[in-house]
Amino acid sequence: MNSLKFRIVVVTILFFNFFGCSKSEMDLSHNSCETAENINLNHPNGEVLQEKLNRIVGLGVPGVVLVLKDADGVWGSTSGLSKIETNTPMELCHLQFGQSIAKTYMATAILMLYEADKIDLDEKISNYLPASILNNIANANEATVRMLLNHTSGIAEYNDKPAYVTYLLQHPLHEFTTADYLDFVRGASPKFTPGEKQSYTNTNYELLALIADQITGDHKQFIRNEILASQGFNNTFYHNQGFMNYPELANTYWDRYSNGEIENCSEMHRINVGSLVGDDGIIATPMDYILFLEQLLTNQILSEETMKQMLDFVQTEADSPDGYGLGLSQEFINGHEQIGHTGGGIGAGCILGHYTENDTYFFLAINLGVSITPKIADPFEDIADEIYDILLE
Repeated sequence: MNSLKFRIVVVTILFFNFFGCSKSEMDLSHNSCETAENINLNHPNGEVLQEKLNRIVGLGVPGVVLVLKDADGVWGSTSGLSKIETNTPMELCHLQFGQSIAKTYMATAILMLYEADKIDLDEKISNYLPASILNNIANANEATVRMLLNHTSGIAEYNDKPAYVTYLLQHPLHEFTTADYLDFVRGASPKFTPGEKQSYTNTNYELLALIADQITGDHKQFIRNEILASQGFNNTFYHNQGFMNYPELANTYWDRYSNGEIENCSEMHRINVGSLVGDDGIIATPMDYILFLEQLLTNQILSEETMKQMLDFVQTEADSPDGYGLGLSQEFINGHEQIGHTGGGIGAGCILGHYTENDTYFFLAINLGVSITPKIADPFEDIADEIYDILLE
């Protein structure tokens, strides 16, 4: 079973029509950097994992990075380029897009407010958000905070709406607002009755960000102060001023026609990520992602009792043991439990995970988009599976 799956959005024809046949050039400035991580160069799996990373780049992926922490210490390496146009190598110190991993940070912020008695997880979201925000959003008056967190609200998804996809592709550099995203689901039918089942929905986390704004005044600053700064994640950035222009942030690429022809989409990708709150909008070094997940799962950020709620997984499919908790996913890889979150976007894809059986933390990222399935998707997933098998040894 693949733990890092490419999320397919059926928009290839639309991209072709709106962008035409010419290449789009969106590369942005990018610097090399110096790695300060204490890497175990003698890690027993280092050589074989490096070979896997090299094979991934050999498929046509611009660049890839893998960092892990296990009983043998910390190991990390890269292969390929963080920016093709300047032949800049991918490095461990480069900032990587977390994409939907931001949901775990957003959920953590909500649970910190819960611990401070500022929010009731089983209260309806209509008690925290004004009617002007929730107007004409199906299920918004019945769904609870917990239902947003574990995707059981049944509220409609904004990013699969034809009107959103069409506008995004016709105006690839448009900066959407949270209000814009919510407007795309106003009047849309709900997925199901609140609490009836589970369905991963980005709209849920946009709403959670707005709830946190109502309580804290600014959820972005709250996350930066109470999670990132207080826990020492100095190389993690969530909507900091100008963060999408940080020179250490890797350039990103897409295979928009799924034909293996890679193009730089950095400008479009960054504008998209920079407009998303709650469900996206975070960048960090690979090591910072790992340290965050480790501190979270070892009760260093939230209490043990609160973590029990975060790890209360709702089954995602009737015929699958996999589940989704409060901002964390649970998958079983050949019977082995993995807890974490994946992320995917126009120009990047990643996975942050923890194998509970052997206490291994890892972060794997590529700077090739997965929202449209690249030509190399299947062979990449085969190599990724080989990496997961090694991590489980």
